[in-house]
Amino acid sequence: MAAILDNTIVQLVVVIVGIWAFWKFCTFAKKFSLPGKVKLVTYIITGLGVVFLNWLFSSAKQGMGAQVVLTNPKLMAVTIIASLFMVLLFSFALMAETKA
Repeated sequence: MAAILDNTIVQLVVVIVGIWAFWKFCTFAKKFSLPGKVKLVTYIITGLGVVFLNWLFSSAKQGMGAQVVLTNPKLMAVTIIASLFMVLLFSFALMAETKA
């Protein structure tokens, strides 16, 4: 599996598919409208999440850098999944219309 991901063409395809999926998600989010208070709470949660995820990521690779990440893959996987969730939460709140 690692040999497949080392291929430049495969990496480019993964990036293009990721951009396309994010574009589709943002287009989907534009159809919704959220109250201003909900958007504000979402932005606050996102700000706190950035601080927490930064701490979590630094904990996952603390010490020897990349070697520790390879020896602690569960913490790194949790960090990456949580950060992707935060990105989707923030982009949904950002793209949704604000109710008056």
